[in-house]
Amino acid sequence: MVLTPQQILEEYKNKSIDEIAAADLLIHLIENTNQIDVCIESIGILKDIGYRSDKMYSYLENLLISESDKRIRKAAANTLKDLYQERTLSPLKWSLEHEKSWQFLIDIVNLISQINSDDARSILIDRIWKFEHHDFNIDLRKLFKSKEIQEYPNENLAEIINNYLVINEIDTLLKETKYQIEGGIVSELDLSFVTEQTNGWKILKNFPIFLTVLNKLKTLNLRSNKIVVLPATITSLAFLEYLDLSYNMITQLPKDMGSLKSLEYLNLKHNELNEIPNSIGDLNNLKLLNLKLNKLAYLPPSMENLHRLEVLNLHGNQFNEIPITIMSLKSLKKLNLGLNDLKIVPEWLQDLESLKILALGGNKELSNLGDWIIFLPRRIEELDLYDNDITALPKNINLLKSLRRLILPNNNLTSLPENFKELHELKLLDLSWNNLKNLPDWIDSFIALESLNLRGNKINSLPQSIFSLPNLRTLNLSLNKEIIHKPIILDLEKKGIKVIK
Repeated sequence: MVLTPQQILEEYKNKSIDEIAAADLLIHLIENTNQIDVCIESIGILKDIGYRSDKMYSYLENLLISESDKRIRKAAANTLKDLYQERTLSPLKWSLEHEKSWQFLIDIVNLISQINSDDARSILIDRIWKFEHHDFNIDLRKLFKSKEIQEYPNENLAEIINNYLVINEIDTLLKETKYQIEGGIVSELDLSFVTEQTNGWKILKNFPIFLTVLNKLKTLNLRSNKIVVLPATITSLAFLEYLDLSYNMITQLPKDMGSLKSLEYLNLKHNELNEIPNSIGDLNNLKLLNLKLNKLAYLPPSMENLHRLEVLNLHGNQFNEIPITIMSLKSLKKLNLGLNDLKIVPEWLQDLESLKILALGGNKELSNLGDWIIFLPRRIEELDLYDNDITALPKNINLLKSLRRLILPNNNLTSLPENFKELHELKLLDLSWNNLKNLPDWIDSFIALESLNLRGNKINSLPQSIFSLPNLRTLNLSLNKEIIHKPIILDLEKKGIKVIK
């Protein structure tokens, strides 16, 4: 009866056979089975038994150099290194020079780096010196010139080689790859739109392995790749500051997403998310979070801990109220809640003293602006209320004296209240696609106004006071048929104003 690798190990432990007999049985098993897993297990048990001889060394060396299956070569390399240490450098060096598999080369490099000797360091430095990659060579030139690289520990040298091996593999598969290298380590990687390329699927298949090597990344762009599930290894990128996962098909995020402690920018726009893991509250350095066009109806309570968050985009989700967790985001400068199903604006919104830009467009039940405008922060500078079915602006709109940009397209406005003229800081006013027929004589009160958009209204006349707007640069009157051929248009153009007709 043929014994299994485990049975052989048990026989050895029970002292029914000695280490020589056990080794011979394991070698016989390796030589006479077609099962890769049995071979790998047997090679591992050879290491456990610890039998050392020149014959055993030669056998394992032959497996490392000649075996066709890279998994068996890897097992042989590991056992050689553990049993024979520095003596293993010779076959490992041979493999480093002749091996074709980038994955196995990474294993070889790691094994060499674990041998603490000058010879091992010399092998690694020599491999770096022989890099055939322009970008890496330029980046490493200073290290070689200053001889600083001679002082690098083996693990750092291995890290440089492994980064090179991964980038070389990516370059082989893709027509063009964008990345940045700092000290031989890849710090930025752009893999957006790779699925549009012939070998893009191979990149995504190996992506989890790539991440275990490129673990010093600061910037990673994976935009538009039809990704459904994120690899768990992405949460190991402790130095990552910028992550773009927009325009994919991601249905959920890893539960330990909060492990990305250095993250400042997270773009998840246009995915299929219906929840955010509670661990997101651990992203203490996060400044921008883009969740536009997902399927979210609530935010986890932990988000109140994002005290450095400055930009939050929740446009195009399924919120029917503004999440109360936002109340604690005292650094928030820009908040987009457009195209949801909001019913009210809460009173606490006025406590967001840092808020400068607020977008609430596409929420048609917020049409009565007078009911909630008092709850807006007084220092707000930009307000976007497109497509809200607003029929009139409230008199108390003059409370927003810091407004610089007011965006009101696709509403039902027919006139502007006189108190509106008190918005002296206004630089951009978008009133496109409303029902305005004229402008008030006091339009010249907008002394800072630079851009006025009246596209798609019913304008039939303009007041002479429009010539008194000292900073007006652009006036959009397109799709206002009754005004575009009147003499006043030519007079405005002579004044240097760009009139879009």
